Amino acid sequence: MTFSNRALQNGFVDPSGLLRLSNSYATTGGGTPTAVSTGDRILMADSQDLVGSSIATISGAGVITLPSGYYYLLEASLSIGDSSATSSSTTNREIYTRFYDETALSYIGTETYQNTTPANQTTDEADVPLSKDETARCWIDATGGAVDVSWKVSNVVYGNYDQSDTIYPNSNSPGELWVGYTRCLIWRFD
Repeated sequence: MTFSNRALQNGFVDPSGLLRLSNSYATTGGGTPTAVSTGDRILMADSQDLVGSSIATISGAGVITLPSGYYYLLEASLSIGDSSATSSSTTNREIYTRFYDETALSYIGTETYQNTTPANQTTDEADVPLSKDETARCWIDATGGAVDVSWKVSNVVYGNYDQSDTIYPNSNSPGELWVGYTRCLIWRFD
């Protein structure tokens, strides 16, 4: 077995571009928490070119435009919490996300799954959330023209997911838990 400790793995597979979208939010104007629902886009405020430039753009509405002439690998991990948990609640909260083809109006690629055991149950802290780093993935062939995609909530099963990239705001045992870091990586290949 061989491996590389290089962060970008250049030399094995050379991307012509790598973009990171981050700083996710699930709020409306004024910072009021608003729960995400099935069909909502995951919104991100920041973008950073890690390799190359002009890799993709994202609109304020969460639509990602991939310029023509390239192949793309999109990978996204969601970290989101439910601030409405109470000591009497024992229902697991589930949320699924997936990339969405804005032209064909269909979900594409693999789906993420986050199952959050209520933070007030007598569970080990490591169990909340159970799947912190699930990743949605899809390959896009944009050699024939620009492609518009988004990253959407494909299903919510119970829960008021309204806190992203933040400390879980539940003061019940086991206390405040770090939710994690929501990000979308866009790899561009010639």
